[in-house]
Amino acid sequence: MALIKCPECGKEVLDEVTICPECGYEIVSQCDAQCQKKDVPIYRNKKTTAIALWVVACSCFIIAFTRVNNDDYAFYKGHYQTCMEGYAENKSTANAYNGGLFKSSYNYIASNYEDMAKEDNEKLWEYRIQAIILCVGGIFCVILGYKKYNKGVENHGISKMS
Repeated sequence: MALIKCPECGKEVLDEVTICPECGYEIVSQCDAQCQKKDVPIYRNKKTTAIALWVVACSCFIIAFTRVNNDDYAFYKGHYQTCMEGYAENKSTANAYNGGLFKSSYNYIASNYEDMAKEDNEKLWEYRIQAIILCVGGIFCVILGYKKYNKGVENHGISKMS
């Protein structure tokens, strides 16, 4: 039981009293003011937020696979077929002229070309996997941020965002 001053007349009254006995002013305790803050309606539209997060997630995965749209392996494979056709023609010509050096050069070039294509394809998939990991990490951060925002709404009584 403490004494507080009436905001209207300034007379000291007990903190349990809701109305000042001197002037009739209605005294609101601090607990009532805090309790009223917690009763503020909370604006949450979880369905819209969930849909937005799924759209972001899907678009991130699509971007991860189409961002690196220069599929080098397909490029090499297309040119490899042309090279092999030219190689077959030249190989028969080289065999006719007994050109062993010419034949071994073509074999070396063809095998190197195939190796380059495979290495570029592996690099492409490494980049795609890195992009997917970054997208998933970004989505995870958005979800954590949304959860922390909801905690702040519940704890501090924040209503609609302006």
